[in-house]
Amino acid sequence: MEYHYEVNGTRYTVRVDQEEGGHYRVTVGERTYVVQAERREPGVFDLSVGTRYLRAYVVQTGTRRLVALDANTYVLERLREGRRQRHLGAPHAGQLEAQMPGQVIAVLVEEGQEVDVGQPLVILEAMKMELRIVAPRAGRVRALRCQPGDVVDRGQQLVELE
Repeated sequence: MEYHYEVNGTRYTVRVDQEEGGHYRVTVGERTYVVQAERREPGVFDLSVGTRYLRAYVVQTGTRRLVALDANTYVLERLREGRRQRHLGAPHAGQLEAQMPGQVIAVLVEEGQEVDVGQPLVILEAMKMELRIVAPRAGRVRALRCQPGDVVDRGQQLVELE
């Protein structure tokens, strides 16, 4: 199967081919990995990639997948061929939104602060995962719409960039 994902503004093609013995050949761009995956419970997978053993937590909603892997959280948006999907957390009139319901653990910026592309702005905790809301582009924080301890809904505005 072939998937097209966008992560932090960069588009990737991921090809997954199942092989014998529960192994998968996963190709991301020019790199190929042989992966063995064992499902522990819904959304939790133990992965063996070469000599590395990792636990992955995966949440899927529609075309979006949130993957917590090796102390990083990735937001993967499956793209339909020929059409770019809007995804939560992306700039829409400068607004960044919660990708899923959760609690604000930390706000790492202040109003008026200049930020760089990829800079973490807010950290949410959702389903025992830490989700980092990062700046999709360089800019200035126009407004903060959350504070530590807030419980937020999916799609709720967190930060406004200018």
